Amino acid sequence: MIFGLAAALVAAAAAESSASHFRGAAMVPSVSSSGLLTVRTTSFWRKGQAIFDEINPSVAGGSGQLSEVSSIDSSDARFDVLTTTHTYQLPGAGTYQISASGCCRVASGGRANWSESNWTMNSAIVWNGSSAANPIAFNFGSVQPEVSRLSSYSQNLNATSPDGLALSYNQNLNQNINFQPTPSFLVNTSTGLMTIPSSETPLITDNTTLGGQNVGADAAFSGNIVAANGSFVEFDWMFDGVDAQGVNNAPDVADGALANIVGTVFNFTFTASDPDGDPVTFDPGLFAILGPVPAIAPVFNNLTGLLTWDSAGSALGTYIFQVRGRDPGNLTDIGSLTVTLRRPQQGVVPEPASLLVHGGLLACGLLGAVWHRRKA
Repeated sequence: MIFGLAAALVAAAAAESSASHFRGAAMVPSVSSSGLLTVRTTSFWRKGQAIFDEINPSVAGGSGQLSEVSSIDSSDARFDVLTTTHTYQLPGAGTYQISASGCCRVASGGRANWSESNWTMNSAIVWNGSSAANPIAFNFGSVQPEVSRLSSYSQNLNATSPDGLALSYNQNLNQNINFQPTPSFLVNTSTGLMTIPSSETPLITDNTTLGGQNVGADAAFSGNIVAANGSFVEFDWMFDGVDAQGVNNAPDVADGALANIVGTVFNFTFTASDPDGDPVTFDPGLFAILGPVPAIAPVFNNLTGLLTWDSAGSALGTYIFQVRGRDPGNLTDIGSLTVTLRRPQQGVVPEPASLLVHGGLLACGLLGAVWHRRKA
């Protein structure tokens, strides 16, 4: 059975119910084998306002909300991040539509490609009624919204499917986003790589509304991550246009990708740079783990940037381990290590734990590749 879209409610303080605080969000669903639906929402708000705002998803055909856990991350100088986890009980197999809406988007300035009006968010999940389902793993907070007006922009959405489903991407416009940030803005339909050519990044000008309270909310963008079984996650956020001179720019934490057989001990050293020459420090612990749950948790040393993971006992598939770096001005960037575990071949043994990948260079004999993403 397929349940239609349901209206959603946004719980907020009465005085704030129509305030213009919203910058974007994504709702990511998963289901346990018993039908317990978990919706993890990452939403972005004007500084100091997340405490007044909340996204309460509505699930068509599911139970009312069973539980809610919320946390606010105010560490980035540009915006607050509200993470909420809601649970619902599903009655049986089906395709479940999840929706939320509210008022309002932040005041329109800069590129002004959105309306200061209502916003909506949508996602869907397909459940077979008996097995756990985790079609899409996506951490929107790992996306770097900063766009340098002096260079091109390239940033991957870094989604994966713990269920092993093929993912595709589009750049459909969400409600009250009138056009994408620039004419040539592109979301690669196969990889999820978002790009803006250097000829168009100067179009993303500063949002100076409300005396600068909406700093960094310069151009809206949106789209969908779609799993092969019909599950999807809508994403919606805003770019922060900056000049490379005279302002504090966000740091860049380099990404990496490795692949080897189950049982390998992976070592990877995250490196970071800053366009202003500022020092970059890593937050303690991992920022997020996407994909299957590893049998042994990875260990991250925030002083050296070294991540170590013993993959013994973990399931085949793709894992994404994320760490966060920050500059002295509390501008941040997320670095992602993507690890693909393969099935062991006869006569092949895991690589020894002494192998080290450092600064984007592969140690001899390690099956994999390292790549670097330029974020701004």
